[in-house]
Amino acid sequence: MEKPGLNVFAGDVAAGRLERSEREPDTVLFTYREHCTPAQAVSLTMPVRTDQYDASGGLLPIFEMNLPEGALRERLRLRFAKAIPEFDDLDLLTIVGASQIGRLRYSQQAQLRQEVPAQDLEEILTYRGAADLFAYLLDRFAAYSGISGIQPKVLIRDEKAPDTLTDRGATHIVKTYDAAEYPELAANELICTRGAAAAGIPTANLTLSRNRRLLVAERFDRRPDGVYLGLEDFCVLEGMRSHGRYEGSYEGVARRMTDFVSPAALRQAREQYALMVAYSCAIENGDAHLKNFAVIYETPEREIRLAPAFDIVSTTPYLPRDTLALTLGGTKRFPSRDALLRLMRNVTSKSLPATVELLDRVAHGVSVAMADARLYGKRHASARNFADRLIEVMTRGLDRLGYEPLQPSVTDSPVAG
Repeated sequence: MEKPGLNVFAGDVAAGRLERSEREPDTVLFTYREHCTPAQAVSLTMPVRTDQYDASGGLLPIFEMNLPEGALRERLRLRFAKAIPEFDDLDLLTIVGASQIGRLRYSQQAQLRQEVPAQDLEEILTYRGAADLFAYLLDRFAAYSGISGIQPKVLIRDEKAPDTLTDRGATHIVKTYDAAEYPELAANELICTRGAAAAGIPTANLTLSRNRRLLVAERFDRRPDGVYLGLEDFCVLEGMRSHGRYEGSYEGVARRMTDFVSPAALRQAREQYALMVAYSCAIENGDAHLKNFAVIYETPEREIRLAPAFDIVSTTPYLPRDTLALTLGGTKRFPSRDALLRLMRNVTSKSLPATVELLDRVAHGVSVAMADARLYGKRHASARNFADRLIEVMTRGLDRLGYEPLQPSVTDSPVAG
């Protein structure tokens, strides 16, 4: 018996239908609804047209973008294994389709229903019990979590968010990690993100739980009125599926960004991107891959901007031999000062002195992160070895770029508690 397809909603408008081909079961087809407007296009790479879009052996990149991975995918597979023995990507999208990152939603029904259970955020942030809180969250929210990434994470709804008939969607992302393999990874991300913000890079708003095991991120693809914004990562924009996230170069992302970001937002996007790449190199982030850069917009016909930076971590404290996720100057080695300045100048078209000023901002941001790490190690004795490794990595990164660590004052650090 043929499995049913999915209605695809762009915002709250039914834009088209996703279903298996009757002739080729391994092929998935997408068809826009009649009279669909350009503003309802499901992707910047898929303009509205009468011909079908098709993909063999999986989903088109925009529909695959938020498929759960790692622990979240395995939890869903086990939960639905009896009802759906074969369990392919379209089945997975059917399960999590009503609650996704970005503006797209999926439903087997003609009407979209999005009702994520409410959760007390304060309970998550202050939890000190012996039971595994994330296991409870995973069990409760897995089917509402259309979000990719290898580290365990779920989408939740803050119970203090307005509860209206038109807005009952997820408001936050909750992340955890394997403490044995990646000690203090939540603090690592918070520290590195705070440093990025100090460098002038727009970032997600993060909060670390009191037990240091969970990180709560406020969604930046959601307006205060509950309207979700379009978000497309560079795997989608490059026409790649998620397994291609480590293919390509930072120069290539810059060129592709020019193809999609609106002209009025392009100058700011180029500067932001140059800062993001330079900062990732300075903190030795080997996971700044294609899925960790994205564009954001209300509709494809409105202004398209570079999205804030997210998933910012230093990876070499755990993987000492780690390298860049993408190539820079033809290599995945962390770059020298000259190589990085060359990339930044090519991306921004700024003069050398102006580009050096951008790199100075990166050095300041890294110094803020180092001060945070130092304070974190003092406040938490069990995290001292991690903090020392992080500081060592960042010191090495600054030295490679021709800087000595600054000594910024950190009196209101969110990692201190």
